[in-house]
Amino acid sequence: MTENTHRAGFVNIIGNPNVGKSTLMNHLVGEPLSIITAKAQTTRHRIKGIVNGDDYQIVYSDLPGILTPAYKMQQMMMRFVNEALKDADLILYLVECGETKYQQEIIERLNKFEIPILLVINKIDKATAEEIAAAKALWQTILPKAEIIEISAIQQLNLDILLEKIISFLPPSPPFFPKDELTDRPTRFFISEIIREKILLLYKKEIPYSVEVVVESYVDKWQKPYSPKGFLFTGASGKLFGFTQAV
Repeated sequence: MTENTHRAGFVNIIGNPNVGKSTLMNHLVGEPLSIITAKAQTTRHRIKGIVNGDDYQIVYSDLPGILTPAYKMQQMMMRFVNEALKDADLILYLVECGETKYQQEIIERLNKFEIPILLVINKIDKATAEEIAAAKALWQTILPKAEIIEISAIQQLNLDILLEKIISFLPPSPPFFPKDELTDRPTRFFISEIIREKILLLYKKEIPYSVEVVVESYVDKWQKPYSPKGFLFTGASGKLFGFTQAV
């Protein structure tokens, strides 16, 4: 294999909150890198997942859902989205079948892009053939340059077709990361995200939705005693909310 036959690129997944972006990336990567809850805006960071083949490397980015920011944390989250629009080799714009809402500013920017766009209609397992056809017709008028693929991320329907299409759009390039890497994030980040996911799943009004977790220390699970420690921060001021210790 030569450099000219190898393909590599950055594939950034964008879309409205709760359309299945994290579920899609986790299935494409084959590992649960992004936490998933029923609550909108669970994803707050730009999380990269790396998929390697003999002759390709795909660097996916799972991003926060697109919205009009109402406070500083959301402003930071939208900065990740704006950065992703600038450095992508391919945009996956994910929508839910039947969805009609979109950010006009984002659509206008996408329609001016030179880079390819795949419009991915998700959750087709919950839709009729007529609803899928109507969704395709609608988004063909909104993003006329985009190719459209229908999938169900949670049922893994048509993900093989989506992967083939993604690879075909990758530019010739050597890999950007070592072939044995799965993500650019450290272990400490994923520990904090897993704790935050459990908080969002297990608690409702007891802990504010804006909770953040900072890992203070941890040791390898094979070392004894195993006692990771972390702090929870929440609220607009980012004040310390509490302390957690898992044994």
